[in-house]
Amino acid sequence: GSYIMGKQTEFQYDELQMFFGDDYKVSDYITIHQPTVGEIMEFGERRYYSMLTQLCAIPSDMKSTLWDVLEVDWNKMSDFELFAFNCHSLRPQDTSIILGDLDLSTYTHSVKDKENDEFALLQCSQVDENSPPEITGIITESDYYNMVGYLRKLHGFTIKREKARNRITRDVMIEEDRQKIELSKNKSYVSQLKNLISAMLTYPGFKYKKSELRECGIYEFMDAVQRSQIYVSTDALLHGMYSGMIDTKKINKKQFNWMRDVS
Repeated sequence: GSYIMGKQTEFQYDELQMFFGDDYKVSDYITIHQPTVGEIMEFGERRYYSMLTQLCAIPSDMKSTLWDVLEVDWNKMSDFELFAFNCHSLRPQDTSIILGDLDLSTYTHSVKDKENDEFALLQCSQVDENSPPEITGIITESDYYNMVGYLRKLHGFTIKREKARNRITRDVMIEEDRQKIELSKNKSYVSQLKNLISAMLTYPGFKYKKSELRECGIYEFMDAVQRSQIYVSTDALLHGMYSGMIDTKKINKKQFNWMRDVS
């Protein structure tokens, strides 16, 4: 689930619609377009995943940056507060592949709704100095958690929350994060999709030709990657069972079903 104001909130996503690449409407202001492998390639894979990482980041992903730039302890920052901070640098040319015309960089006013105890980001426009600002867009906390929850599910992202119990541990974790960033500066980018596509094209059960993959939605492709791993491991189990090499009493019966849920 997603963490909101100390509560767990589950969003239910229609996996069949995701599989067929339908758009997902979060609110009147946010609709998520699922890109195809070809669209990601044309946009630039590195640029695409960099934007997604920034959009879906949680405070523990940015320990040293938050401390060195804002002097903020990541343990005391909510996901939504980090999103509000990151919004300023997420321009339409960065996010248009998934969010269309939505301009996150213009959501600059943070307010709290007393009715549902939620924070929200507002986009406001002002005709002239004498007229009051008009609200032209709103992203509530629920909208945010719904949006990033969907994007994580779409791409198979998992989140790793890390907390420091005391100041010493916090300082050590911040220093480790600094070192990790420094080391990554010298590493050349390794394509995530190229290795997966290459592996899938050599996997006998994969039905797509390379030319057809351009039209494949990212969710369908990632699902196929996971499904192939399940199929191979299930097949190995069945061979082991029939040959008497494996004691099946100790294995969960679900492991023998290659059509099981991949999540």
